[in-house]
Amino acid sequence: MQSILDFQATVLSTTGYGLVLTAVITMFWLRNRDERAFLYFCAAGVCVSLGGVFSLLPIGLPPWPQLVFNNLLWMLFHPVALCGIRHLNGKRPRVWQSLLLTAAGMSAYILAGPADMGRRTAAVCLVYLIAWLLAARELWPGHSRIGGAGRKMALTVCLLYALLALARIVHAGWTGEVYDADAMRFTMLSSLGMHWLSFSFILCALYICYERALERTQHQASHDGLTNLLNQRRFRELAEAACRRAWRERKPLALLLLDVDHFKSINDRYGHQCGDLVLQQLAACLRAEAGRDDIVGRYGGEEFVMLLPRTGLEDAHAAAQRILRAVDALRPQPAAAAPPLRVSVSIGVASTSQQPYDGLSSLFRAADGQLYRAKRNGRNRIELAEGQYAVGNFSRA
Repeated sequence: MQSILDFQATVLSTTGYGLVLTAVITMFWLRNRDERAFLYFCAAGVCVSLGGVFSLLPIGLPPWPQLVFNNLLWMLFHPVALCGIRHLNGKRPRVWQSLLLTAAGMSAYILAGPADMGRRTAAVCLVYLIAWLLAARELWPGHSRIGGAGRKMALTVCLLYALLALARIVHAGWTGEVYDADAMRFTMLSSLGMHWLSFSFILCALYICYERALERTQHQASHDGLTNLLNQRRFRELAEAACRRAWRERKPLALLLLDVDHFKSINDRYGHQCGDLVLQQLAACLRAEAGRDDIVGRYGGEEFVMLLPRTGLEDAHAAAQRILRAVDALRPQPAAAAPPLRVSVSIGVASTSQQPYDGLSSLFRAADGQLYRAKRNGRNRIELAEGQYAVGNFSRA
């Protein structure tokens, strides 16, 4: 009797912890309604928590219907959690597949009847095994868009859950219909393990929610809200690091400074909404033309900047020419009835292959000088900082 009371106390305490964590996840979802995965995790937490509560508290049903109802709640936890993981991965949750899996498991459970505990255990644990193996596949490295420690912890919980479910299936097949004292002891211990793993998964989901919220906050702090390019502060941080790396490796580095031609007249004539559209299309163009290691940012207003590691002046000039052609192909539509706009940019280019600079600021000043030179010389053009095409690098100053 003492062990059963301990079992009930453990289930009740774990259920309480799960309800608290589910409430916290619900608060995350209320502040991030577009993250529907949080809603699935809330539903999963409610299912497993209510299953724990109703297993300990009478709800006025006869023993067998109450047992069926409790196991239905516990069983729903697993496919619903799988839906949440798929949604975090950017995939469409297979709700109908999850419902069919639950229906098949519960049908096998009911057909086994109240007397055959082995078949009942095998039926529910087979659903658990399938759900958590699918969840582990979604979280496996190379298949998952979820990053950070939360993914690793959740993957561990999925594998442990699948392993425990498999152990219970094997044990049920070995034990048969009627469980003796040793079999019941294993069943209680494994049930506690599943309760702890359910609680652990909700905790992992909460940590993933935290990581996602932190990632979003960091992205908002480092990126321009309109163009989604790096803002000035974050660009300078990454560019300074790239400059130090270029000095250590003795590799050239190039900087392109771009400015939209006649941008004020676009705003004055077509409105700021059209001006925002021009900036957004230009930002998309720069992202498409940038290399894997290039650093692109909006430096302010209609001014953009691109840093090209391991790039000399000739290659930087070629990159600027590609950008000029790509921008020329843009056709922003100011209004439904208005003709598309022609957009152009002026570009100033400077590179450490031309002459040694003492850091990012001096390189930026050189590119800025060439940008103003391009403006003076008629716009829609590229100007290069004067100097020889000699291999150079940053000085130690």
